[in-house]
Formats: sequence, structure tokens, C-alpha cells
Amino acid sequence: MSKDKIILFDDKKNCCACGACMNVCPKDAIRMEEDEYGFLYPQIDETKCVQCGACKKVCAYQNEQVKNAPIKCYAAVNKNKAELMKSASGGIFAAMATSVLKEGGVVFGAALDFEDGHAHPHHVAVRELSQLYRLQGSKYVQSAIENTYMEAKKELDSGKKVLFSGTPCQIAGLYGYLRKEYENLCTVDVICHGVPSARMFDDFLQNETKKRNAKSVKNYIFRDKKKGWGMNGRIQFEMKNGTEKIVYIPARLASYNTFFLDGFNYRENCYSCKYACSKRSGDVTLGDYWGIERENPELLKNKEFDVENGISCIIANSKKGMDKIQDIFDMSMYKTQFEKIANKNGQLKHSSKRPEKRENLMKLYSQKGYSSIDEYFHKKYRKQIIVHTIFNAFPIGVRLKIKKVLHK
Repeated sequence: MSKDKIILFDDKKNCCACGACMNVCPKDAIRMEEDEYGFLYPQIDETKCVQCGACKKVCAYQNEQVKNAPIKCYAAVNKNKAELMKSASGGIFAAMATSVLKEGGVVFGAALDFEDGHAHPHHVAVRELSQLYRLQGSKYVQSAIENTYMEAKKELDSGKKVLFSGTPCQIAGLYGYLRKEYENLCTVDVICHGVPSARMFDDFLQNETKKRNAKSVKNYIFRDKKKGWGMNGRIQFEMKNGTEKIVYIPARLASYNTFFLDGFNYRENCYSCKYACSKRSGDVTLGDYWGIERENPELLKNKEFDVENGISCIIANSKKGMDKIQDIFDMSMYKTQFEKIANKNGQLKHSSKRPEKRENLMKLYSQKGYSSIDEYFHKKYRKQIIVHTIFNAFPIGVRLKIKKVLHK
């Protein structure tokens, strides 16, 4: 047996924190630990490690892996209005998940739970339709895989149908861990810009709690549709007098969401992501069909396609994914082209660009805490804040007309 120390990664850009190495370790010698910015990286307990090398073999991010090219692309919406309004875009993941759950299968995805007022984004398994809401809606923060790869394998080996959703690197990590094909597995990857750390996200929420003199945060929705399809966040606070308060914050008026949209707070590997391209790791790729007004304006004549309620794009990357999409009857779906979808979804072509001042912002956060970068936001983005405050004061109908004019 070799006594050479195993190096899981030699540079942070070579680790996406999928957790496959942790899940596969036979000696439970690997733990995911935070760096100075809160990003997770696997660390080996040398007292437990037997240098078997299993962790290196399952690393999809560092090993070559076959990926799928798009077969067909669609614009789509869920016909179930209740499910549509719970979802960030067109509610297609909910439709896929519902079909699997009705067949007695298991659905894995990212949930945002709160424990003692602190956010805990992590992957969970859902086995009942009543729990599907936990996986709905976008989460612009890295979800910890924890032991869900192991859990999914047990379900697959038992013969159950499994739908596993996540970022492209998380789906690749699952395949790396499984190391075999399962006919009863279908995977969904999302069009991903990049992921901030869970710690930074929670620090943002704690900062908002303090600013509003609240007791704690009870819930957070990244994209609430009360004011239309877009990036309007909703925070639910428990106040110090025992009452609850809901606050809506448009993305460009929140420091965390603005830094996310501008690419300042992603983990290192996101700026050179090998999955930000047309060839995908999942059987199906889902996202928002941004720019549908320009790319497929004829679809908006159909009453089922309403930009106020959200519209999804679907990219079928495998025969299995194609078959799964065709099995879903509770959605309206029309063909489009990959190029049309990619025009406003740049991560289907390339990874997110690293802002010049990204390191300055992250160091400010690690040295002085979240309040310091929130103050930076309100100082440096003053004009943006004024413009978006005025814009969001208009009724939704007026805002949609303004957007239409700007997109021409």
C-alpha cells in the first residue's frame, strides 16, 4: 500500500465541492470544511485515510467525462397554475418531479431550510408530493450535497425511480460517484451562473435582520412572483414582539443579489467552469427562457405563455431525458432552438467572467464581515439603487412595457 499523501486538489479552481469524494470514502475520512470566504472544500483526516484512492477516481471535475449534446429544445410552462406560481420560472421541474413521485419514485434537489434563524441550503430527498415545495424555486447559493449521493444509490439499487437535480457539476459528481449506468435514474442540471457560499448568504440574511431590528429570519424566497417573473426576493422575519413581517427586495436593491448578478461572489472554479457549455452533464437542462420576447414572440400570443408568470427553457440532452419530457402531459411545450435560448443564457456558451475587483470584495468580506460589503454596495451602487427604486415603484404592467421598449 502506498503511503503517499493523497492530494484532492492542487488549486481551488480544480474543486467544485460536489462531495463525491466524501460520499465514496470507505473510512469516512473526508469532511467538507469552509475556507476564509465560507466556500466548502474536502479535507482528509490522515489518521483515518488508508490511501485507497477511491476519492480521486470519482472526481468528475478533474477526470474526463462524456457529456451530452442537445437533442431538442423547448419553451414550456406548467399547466398547473398553483405549481407554476410556486416555481421560479415555468414550473417544469415541478411537473417532472410530480410524475416521478406519483410512480413511487424519489426526487433529490436543493432545499433551503432554516435552523434557529440561520439558513441551511442542502440537498434532500423528497418522497411525498406534500414535500415537493421544498425543492421548488431557485436557490442562488451553493447547496451542500451531504450524503445524498449515497442515499440516491441505495434507492437506485432497490429499483426505485430517481430524479436528481442540481448544478451541472453536482450532476457530474453524482455520475462520478455511481460509476455505472442506471436505467431508473434521470438527472436534471440547471443553467448555473456560479454559486456564492452558504456562509455569505446567511451573513447577508443576518445583516438584514439587524438592519430591520427583527429577531430572526424564518424564510427566504429568492424569486417571488407577486410582482411578476424576475428577481424579486422575499424575506420573512420574526419580529422581537412575536409578530411576522414580510419584506420584498428587488434584486438590484439587495447587495447579495446584486453581487451575484454581477459575478462577484462565486466560488473559484465557477470562473473557469468546464460545464458552462452546450454539452451538458444532465439528461435534461432547465432554466429561464430569458429573452423569449425577442427570440419567440409568436409564443406570447398563446395565453398559456405569460411573461408575468414565468417561462422555462428545456434542453433534452439524452434519449432518456427526451422520453421523460414526452411523458409529462401537464405542461405546454413548443420547439425552439438552442441558439435562441443561449442568447440570454450565456452560461450555455461560457463560464461567468471574473470581475476585476472580485478579490477586493471577498477580502473585505472575510476581514470585516458582511456589513462592510453591504456598505460598499450602498456607496458604489448609489445610482443603480435610485434608478431601480424608481423603476420598481411603477405598476407591473408599466414595468413590462418599459422592458419591452428597452429590449427592442
